[in-house]
Amino acid sequence: MLYCYVFSHSTFASEYQSETAKHAPEPSSPNFAKAAAVNKKPNDAEAESDLIWKGVTSSFDVPFEDWSKSRSEDDSWLKGLSGNLGLGHPLLQTQAANVPANATSGPANNNTIGTLSLKYVVLGNWFVSGTLYYYIDKEQQQPWNPDFTYVFGYSDWRPYTFSLLYSNYGGNRFNGTDEQPVTNFNQGTWALGWKFPITKPFVDWLTFTDDGAIGCQVDFNYTPEYFDLASTSYKNGHKTLSLGCKYSIYGNWYVNGTAFYYFDRSQRQPWNPDFTYGFGYFDWHPGTFTLQYNNYSGNRWNPSDRGEDTGRFKDGSLTLAYSFSF
Repeated sequence: MLYCYVFSHSTFASEYQSETAKHAPEPSSPNFAKAAAVNKKPNDAEAESDLIWKGVTSSFDVPFEDWSKSRSEDDSWLKGLSGNLGLGHPLLQTQAANVPANATSGPANNNTIGTLSLKYVVLGNWFVSGTLYYYIDKEQQQPWNPDFTYVFGYSDWRPYTFSLLYSNYGGNRFNGTDEQPVTNFNQGTWALGWKFPITKPFVDWLTFTDDGAIGCQVDFNYTPEYFDLASTSYKNGHKTLSLGCKYSIYGNWYVNGTAFYYFDRSQRQPWNPDFTYGFGYFDWHPGTFTLQYNNYSGNRWNPSDRGEDTGRFKDGSLTLAYSFSF
């Protein structure tokens, strides 16, 4: 589940990252795209308070006039469609977890995965997206490894804006059964987030290249229903707070990380990390490739607290993806 969550979420969930290679961090994954210059000289830039106010007040905008204009110009409905083809491969093969056969959440396993991700911008920054998964070794597909995942909501890549997303990375199936339906909507996650860049003089203290820039995002994440391994049962109200930052080192090379705070520590499962991290190369332009390493296993601040065979560098995975648009 975690690998699927990672790749999909990194691809679609934060347009801030997808639009700003320099200033965008996704709360739990790396993402990418064109830069936005926020560290301007005082004479050339709006006051920081004005930028914050503009970002906050423009959040959740529904630009019906843009929709009317595009329809009047007879634009193709494919105009808002983009996506990527990806191949993910774990560095280490691991044993499957000892969880019930019908569990729809669990740790990552050792299956190489091919993906096709599509995103459609409905209006302004409102979108819907989905990812299809192909497991190279079909016999290793676990109940929590999905046939497809989906995300929808609002996310503006610009700094100081809010986002509201619903994402479902559970064991969704094309052919559902009574024990494992097509999807469990209550087991998806709602995330309310706010994006902000690290500005001068702080960014100068934290970077070591002339092009270095840092962007961050804080999210409140709520999952109505989740699987608890200790009781082997489903429980309600999984809540976390996450802070993710992405450092664009030079050009399209980056490193990022996200830390999680669990309001109720008993809700943290062995596969739920205290922090995640990644690094790699990404060019947001269509027709380009990305290559990245991501580690979303059960990383712990105190290594002695991590679950068996998780939370190590070799528990991460490599992803190669090709982006496109219509």
